Amino acid sequence: MILISQENFQKRNIILTIYLYLTLSIGIYLLKSDFQTVFSDPNFDNVFLMIIGLLDITFTIMILNWKKWAFYGLLITSLSIMIYNLVNGNGILFAALGFLGFIIIYLLLLLKKDGISGWENLE
Repeated sequence: MILISQENFQKRNIILTIYLYLTLSIGIYLLKSDFQTVFSDPNFDNVFLMIIGLLDITFTIMILNWKKWAFYGLLITSLSIMIYNLVNGNGILFAALGFLGFIIIYLLLLLKKDGISGWENLE
C-alpha cells in the first residue's frame, strides 16, 4: 500500500485520488501481461511497452506523493506511446487516445480541495 500522510491526503480532491488509484491498479494489471509477453517474445515492441508500463506506474505513485517531475514524466511516456502508435501505423485518432489519460490527470490536478488545487500541492 502506498503511504500518504494525512496532511497531504486531505489536500487532494477525492476524484483525483480515485482516478490515480484506478490508473495505478489498471497499470499493475496490464504490466503482468506485459511481463508474460516479454518472456515469451522479447522483441523491441514488447520490451518498450513493458518499460513504459513500469514508468507509468512509477510516475503515478510519485504523483500520489506530490512530485511535479512525475507529471512531466507522464507527459513524456504519453508522447512516447503516441509516437509509437503512429509509427506502427495506427491512425491519428487511436494514437491521440493514448494521450487522453494524461489530459485527464492534468484536468483533475486543477480541481480544488479547500481552495487549493492539486497542481499547487505538487513539489
